[in-house]
Parts: sequence; structure tokens; C-alpha cells
Amino acid sequence: MKILMVNDHRPEEVLGGTERYILDVTGALEERGHEVHLFAMSDTRSERTPVRQVFHARARNLLALYLKRTFFYPALYRALRAYLREVRPDVVHLHNNYRCAITVNLALRGHRVVQTVHDYTALYPTASCAKEHSCAGRSPLVAIRHGCLNWKVFLAAGWLLYNRRFLDRRIVDRFIAPSQDLVEHLQQRGYSNVHHLPNFTSVAVRPERPLPDKPVVLYVGSLIPHKGVDVLLRAFAQVSPELDDAALWLVGSGPDEDRLRALAGELGLSGVRFLGRQDHDALGRFYDAARVVVIPSLWLENAPLVAYEAMAHRRPIVASGVGGLAELVRDGENGYLSARGDACALRARLLPILKDADLARDMGSRAVGQLRTLGDGDRHVEALLERYRLSTSH
Repeated sequence: MKILMVNDHRPEEVLGGTERYILDVTGALEERGHEVHLFAMSDTRSERTPVRQVFHARARNLLALYLKRTFFYPALYRALRAYLREVRPDVVHLHNNYRCAITVNLALRGHRVVQTVHDYTALYPTASCAKEHSCAGRSPLVAIRHGCLNWKVFLAAGWLLYNRRFLDRRIVDRFIAPSQDLVEHLQQRGYSNVHHLPNFTSVAVRPERPLPDKPVVLYVGSLIPHKGVDVLLRAFAQVSPELDDAALWLVGSGPDEDRLRALAGELGLSGVRFLGRQDHDALGRFYDAARVVVIPSLWLENAPLVAYEAMAHRRPIVASGVGGLAELVRDGENGYLSARGDACALRARLLPILKDADLARDMGSRAVGQLRTLGDGDRHVEALLERYRLSTSH
């Protein structure tokens, strides 16, 4: 089968969960003899290859860029249509489509399209709310009163949601949601042909090993407000007096880094390490050195790959009870769920695991069972190929 992946960003440039998934699933499909191509956008010039077309976005000024991204981008439309004629894919697998959503959707007309909905931003302009009493998932007007949207962002988000309502459902044959929670959100808003297919990780399940003696708390992800890292720092400030050898490692980068470093200084946290962005291979060493992995998100998480990677490394997870996280973290079994934005509750969930290595080891063992229940790479790819076949058979 010939498959064309379409995404907002080149996977190598923005290595978030979506991009990691594209790389993993592309490798898995190619191992099975399928031909996979990629069309993505980039803010930097990139060389074209036979299986990859990268569109270099450019505009004379901010107004022109806004109009192209919000309404229609002729050069992007022509480039994607030309690449579709060249590749002639059996199916197009669409991923994140926010930068020029209307243009991309219109260019895909006439092709069989399967879309993985990677997060709730496809439905709500307020999904990235970073406040404790979240407006995520509520109306844009609520978000404006909440301070999460201004009128400029609201106008762009309004057009994006307009496109979702009237174009996605006409152009996309089947939608894939990695969490059952997102499936229900999509169906409640009139989407049909929505399939639940949990993500997978290319990381092999690690053999059981003794846990490291040092109680290390690990965070892996972007340093942006709606990820709740400031809540984690405040929770760790309450952990440190009880466990003076505890450490907090933050793997990732982002625009919130300076503010978080300043907050760590204000809280007098000497055990915090900002480790920056790490490549995929290096992450294994950090998981192996950790006692627990924390996902303190304030926004509606779907199915973050960090949770799958933590389970593959036999590590318990403490996560906010939002979105699809409750499907990955079974409270009291392979980790704990904590109230969103509540540093005291997060501290109460972290301490038992940090103090009791046996508890951490047992939870880590059950995490492997949870990972296998969700489905491994082989089962994921077979299910994905079935979705492709159902789309192309119409």
C-alpha cells in the first residue's frame, strides 16, 4: 500500500508526541513493505527527497501570513496537489492540521483520507488553558472572559473550527482518536466514523531491573504553561523537606523555561535539573534513572507518548486526571491520578512512590501489563492498516 503522511511540521524539527508517532508508525509500516511518503510544512528551507516534500511557508508580512493560514494559501494548495499527483497514494494519513487547515483540506479533495486527531485543539480553541479552574472545552466567549483568548486569536480559532465543522467531515473518511475520551468528545460534536486506536511506542519493554536508589522524579515534555510544570515545581517544594535526597529532572525545552527556572530559584529548589531537549535514544537513560514519571498537565491530554514510554520502562506514572490520562493510568495500580493544578494533591501522590521502592517496582510491573493491554506496535499497525483498507474500499 502507498501511504502519504501529511502534517503541519517536519518530524525532525518539532519532535513532539505527534511527530514521534509519525516517525514510529512510518518505520513500522515500511518494515512491513508499505511505501510511505511525507508532506509537511517548514519555516526553513529544506531539500526535497523522492519520499518527502517539505513546503517552505513564507509571506511578505504578518497580515499576509494570517490571511494565508486562516483562509487560503494558493502556493501551498498547488504544491500539495502536485505532490498528490506525483505520489498517487492509496490513502492519505492526515495528522495535525492547524497551520493552514482550510487549504490542506481543500487540496485533499478526491482522495481517501484517514485522520488521527492527536489532541483536543481540533475541537476547542481553549484546549490549552493553563489555569487551575480550566476553561478547556468550553465556549470561546468563556475563554475570553477567562483570559485564555483575545479577539485576534478568537477570530483565527473561529475560522479553524468553522473548517472543522464543514470541511473535515466531508473530506476525511475515517477519524482515529487515541483515547476513548476524545472519541466521545468527537461524537458529541457530530463526528461519525470515529475509531478508537491507542497509540504505541517503538520503545521495547525493558527487562526488570533493580530500581535506582535515588528517588528521582522525571518530567518529559515541552516547557509551556498548559503542561503544568509550575504546579510540579510547587509540589516538589513540598516533597523536598521530607526527602532531602529527592531530585526533579525536567527533560524538554520551551518558551516557559526562564519563568520556571526563576520559580525554582524562588522556591529554593536545589534538586531540580533542567536537562533541555534530548534525542529519542537518550531518553531511555533518564527513564531508567527515574523512580516515577509525572504528567502534571492542566489541559486536556489525549494519549501522550511519554506515558507509553514510561510504561515500557516499568515506571509508575503520576498524572493529572484530565482527558484520556485516566485510560492510561489506573489509579492505585500502575500509578496515581491527581487533581489538576493542585500542588498539595500532587505531593500526596508522589510521596508514597518516592518513599517505597517496593511500591514503585510493583506499580512499574503492572504498567507493563497495562501497556500490553492497550496494544503493542504490531497490533497497532494491523488495526491502522484495517482503517486504511476500510477507507479505500468505499
